[in-house]
Amino acid sequence: AATWARLGLGADINSQATDGATALYEATKNGHVEIVEFLLSQNADANKPGKTGLLPLHIAAQRGTDIIVSLLIPATSKARVRRSGISPLHLAAEHNRDEVLEVLIEAGFDINAKLSEQRSMMYEDRRSTALYFAVFNNNIEAARMLLEAGADPNLDIFNPLLVAVRQGCIETVTLLVEHGANVNAYIPTYPATFPATMMFCMKYLSMLKYLLDNGCDALSCFTCSDGHDFVCVCVCVCVRVC
Repeated sequence: AATWARLGLGADINSQATDGATALYEATKNGHVEIVEFLLSQNADANKPGKTGLLPLHIAAQRGTDIIVSLLIPATSKARVRRSGISPLHLAAEHNRDEVLEVLIEAGFDINAKLSEQRSMMYEDRRSTALYFAVFNNNIEAARMLLEAGADPNLDIFNPLLVAVRQGCIETVTLLVEHGANVNAYIPTYPATFPATMMFCMKYLSMLKYLLDNGCDALSCFTCSDGHDFVCVCVCVCVRVC
């Protein structure tokens, strides 16, 4: 009611607090659907970010309010989203907001959008895609939605397949491989002559067999000349599985 009254007295609908938040931003953060709808009807600017650079749409995706997400999508500039360095898809996937993820996918947001360098550096593993967030959370349904919508499983520095293998989740591994994940993925910072997928699935022999059956390079285990004991173990397991 106070919002209606202030606007009636000529208040600037797009005025920002010291932290950059607008009335629309605050209404979104607090999940006030009716106020968001009213502010948008009065031409509130959905493209003013808060101090973290996030737009109201980002906040709605993060908090899982799919109704507000649907209201904000037509009022939000996708170019402005790109300039923020993060897609609402990233936030929906990171916080397991599957309903929001579905709405954003249907609205045509770039499935393969990558975090900006600055935002990616906030994570130790330097993740960059929404798919990575979904796999990291072991959210199979979110990963499936993204992959079926065209997500490329090979864009991150640390391949999402390696995350799924390390978690021992054969369902996610199968899903990723069926959508073109590189079964011979390596870790850029870890020198080895054999795929990292093999290193991570030593405890899961059935998964190792699945990867070998789908093109994982077992012969590379026999070409290492540095004398590492792990390679001998790897060879023994490969022989046993094959």
